[in-house]
Amino acid sequence: MLQRFKYLIRYFLLILFLGYTAGITLFTHLHVVNGISIVHSHPFKKDIQHTHTALEFELIQMLNHFVSTNPPAAVVVFVFIVLFTFILVTKPISRTYQTPYYGLAGLRAPPFQF
Repeated sequence: MLQRFKYLIRYFLLILFLGYTAGITLFTHLHVVNGISIVHSHPFKKDIQHTHTALEFELIQMLNHFVSTNPPAAVVVFVFIVLFTFILVTKPISRTYQTPYYGLAGLRAPPFQF
């Protein structure tokens, strides 16, 4: 049951991500309300002029200006890149090869019987 759920959720999340990405990149349009330009995206027919209510514009504004108390991902990525670069620069690269078995002179032939 759990394996089936993992299998289904994997494809559901992929389809959800692709649908969201397509929705925000392919259907961007502009509304001018009282001299204020509002840019947002959602699927719509280009032939038909559509409008939004004041409540919908307020929701668009809230979703576009979401503020989180967590540190931005850019700071985390920057710190990771700096630490990774520091480790690569300071840690010497060993160019010698080591054998996992000590004391063995070499390989032997496989057993053979008459």
